[in-house]
Amino acid sequence: MEMVMTVPTKHTATRAGDPLSIFREQLEIAADRAQRGCGLSDALFVERINAEVTGMMEKLPDELRGAAAEIAYEFGYDDGEEEPYHEPGTCFLTGIAEHCCPCGRHP
Repeated sequence: MEMVMTVPTKHTATRAGDPLSIFREQLEIAADRAQRGCGLSDALFVERINAEVTGMMEKLPDELRGAAAEIAYEFGYDDGEEEPYHEPGTCFLTGIAEHCCPCGRHP
């Protein structure tokens, strides 16, 4: 008896496509992977997706990196160029009011 294993197409990239389409497909997989285990923490998700995207961007030709970064921004990538804004009295890490924040860094 022959056993056939199938993989959902959502988790495989079509290698014949253009590099940015392949990048987007890989990014969808990376975003799913980054989401798992982050405990719904935006900061942890961004840390994980940034690590994934940085590795993926290094493999792209220089002329495609700008367009790839634009795609990555849609998935939560943060290149750190823009300084985050936080209201006074909110945690710089979570963005939650300091008296409610569970991070343990506030008096």
